[in-house]
Amino acid sequence: MSVEKCGQASAAAIQCLVEFGIYHDLQMAPQEAHHVTLCPQWKIVLNAMIQSRQNELQSKAIKQDRWNNREADRQAEKAFLEEHKGPGKFSGKYGPQPTQTELVWRMPWGCWLELSYNDDQMLSEAWDAATEELSQHWPSTAVYQIQGT
Repeated sequence: MSVEKCGQASAAAIQCLVEFGIYHDLQMAPQEAHHVTLCPQWKIVLNAMIQSRQNELQSKAIKQDRWNNREADRQAEKAFLEEHKGPGKFSGKYGPQPTQTELVWRMPWGCWLELSYNDDQMLSEAWDAATEELSQHWPSTAVYQIQGT
């Protein structure tokens, strides 16, 4: 806690003036510093300077966090590459692979056929006609009938 002499600014006020570069630049006497710190504009300037310093500090903290995150990512990437050693890890372990000339797709496919007849005989005839047509166009196709209500 600073003790203020009569007609002189407190040590804290002088320290603020020194930190902001006002005290030495204007070559103030302690009495002049006291008069400056008593002005209502001094509080406005002081608050603006404090806010500016806080913003600067926050900006530096954000930049430092981002740098730390990037550095951590670089370290993780380096460790991953060191562990996996890239594509050269398997070189020399296997013989040359033959080049595949064509792709063979083997996958199930099918169609859905819904028949709606009240008469079982007509339903059976329609199903037989549909399966025969499918078998003619695609002979290797297996046809299954599922009945439900």
